[in-house]
Amino acid sequence: MVMNKILFIVGMFLVCISLVSASIGVGISPSKVLDQVVSKQEKNYTFTIYNTGDIPVLIKMSASDELEGKVRFYPEELSLLPEPEPHRLPPVNGKDIIVTVKAPVSHDLKKITGHIVATAGAAPGSSFGGSGAVASRFELMIGPPKYFWDYMTDKQILLANLVILLIIIIFIARWIMKKKGIHFALVKEEE
Repeated sequence: MVMNKILFIVGMFLVCISLVSASIGVGISPSKVLDQVVSKQEKNYTFTIYNTGDIPVLIKMSASDELEGKVRFYPEELSLLPEPEPHRLPPVNGKDIIVTVKAPVSHDLKKITGHIVATAGAAPGSSFGGSGAVASRFELMIGPPKYFWDYMTDKQILLANLVILLIIIIFIARWIMKKKGIHFALVKEEE
C-alpha cells in the first residue's frame, strides 16, 4: 500500500515535470560560408536565424576565432517566436541578420576561419531558463590589395593627409608673404 502511494506520487511528479518543461533551440542558415575577398574589402552576408525550441527566445550574435573584431552584426540581438511543427526551411518566424566582414590587410593570399555564433536564451520575462547556441562555419580567403594605397592603414592615410595639408599651408603662407613684400630668412650671426 505504501509502495503504491510512493509510485503514484513519483508518477504524478514526472507528469507535472513533463507538462512544464520547455526547450530552447536555435538554427542558422547557411551552415557554412566560403568566400574570397581582397584585402581591406568590406562585404555583407545574410544569415537567417530561427527558433527550433518551443518558447520565445532572445538571440545574441557573436563571432569566434579569427573573425573576432572583424565582424559587425545588424541587429546584434533579436527576439524570435518558436517555429511551428514540423520544422521546415525557409522558417516561418525566422529573421535575417546582416553580417558585415571587413578583411584585414594581407600582403599574401591568406585564409581566416571562424564561426558566426547565434546564442539563444529565454526571452525576458520568461519563467523558463536555459540557453542554446548554433554556429555557422566561415572561411574567408583574402587576396593581396589591388592598389598601393590599399596597403596603408587608416592611421597612415590620416597622417599622410595631415602632412600634405601642412605643406599646402606653408606654400600658401609663403605666397602671401611674397605678395606683401615680407621676406623670411634664417641668417647666421657672425661673432
